[in-house]
Amino acid sequence: MEKYPALKGALLINKSAGISSFGVVEHLQRQLMDREKLRKRELPKIGHGGTLDPFATGLLIVCVGRAVKLARYFLGSDKEYEGTIRFGETTVPGDPTAPVSERSEHLPASLEEIQEVATRLTLQPYLQTPPMHSAKKKDGKPLYELARQGIEVEREPKACQLHSFKILSYEEPRATFRLSCSSGTYVRTLSQDLGKLLGSVALLETLNRSASGVFRCTNALTLEQVDAAAAAGQRWDELPNWIPFDRLLEGFDHAEATEEEARALFEGRQNVLFNILKRVQPGTARNEEQTRIVIYSRGSLIAIADRAGGQLGLERVFTPSEN
Repeated sequence: MEKYPALKGALLINKSAGISSFGVVEHLQRQLMDREKLRKRELPKIGHGGTLDPFATGLLIVCVGRAVKLARYFLGSDKEYEGTIRFGETTVPGDPTAPVSERSEHLPASLEEIQEVATRLTLQPYLQTPPMHSAKKKDGKPLYELARQGIEVEREPKACQLHSFKILSYEEPRATFRLSCSSGTYVRTLSQDLGKLLGSVALLETLNRSASGVFRCTNALTLEQVDAAAAAGQRWDELPNWIPFDRLLEGFDHAEATEEEARALFEGRQNVLFNILKRVQPGTARNEEQTRIVIYSRGSLIAIADRAGGQLGLERVFTPSEN
């Protein structure tokens, strides 16, 4: 049984290179076990809301306690990245963690040439084939597991949206960029595709996630900073990078329910949704799941409704015991 069931929210972590997203979760679990002398079964649930490759850095949202139930909603949030693309060489996974697999002597002539192609990719949905070295699943098995066995399978292309793709600088063979894109966009694959469109090959040399939905890396702490705060006796929910449960879905469309309407939702009476949703306010972040509406009552997150396909219904209710 969890020893800290009241600890519910998320830590914004500024992940360093060399550690996996799951490694961050394990580090935080060990910290809590060591500090509080807990056994693993006494820990609150901990999970992340969107994987970052080990070589990448930047914002990782780590959900704690009942906030783990909200992690899936971060997966559809738009992301912002900064990084470096190296032209003239590529690898199988499209990043610097593997040997060079292909070279090209042709390099882009100028920043303007790269920017022209990058801008063209933002003008319509960008069809992208997921890389074999990814967590995407095929018949229930992660693609990276098949890739490690030397197996390559056919993957369905996915339509991604690049909202903004700005080339910041170019000095052969490297270009720096800033990207805003829909969830599920593989920046490694985008880098390789950009190289092909420019008549060359390319790989993603560095990547930093600067934002996920409404949350920004400028508000995150490193694991070392969290460790230092814990050593000084601070709880996670006392840290400046802690986001309480009730604020985690602030970027979504939202509506306020009266106390009477909230009671009706807790009792499963969905007929009150129509009145509640007359008061919907637009969210501040672009999101894949634009059909979802977050419902609050007296500042507490109480429910999530969905209006997909013209059908209105409750997707999830958070009872008072969860809040």
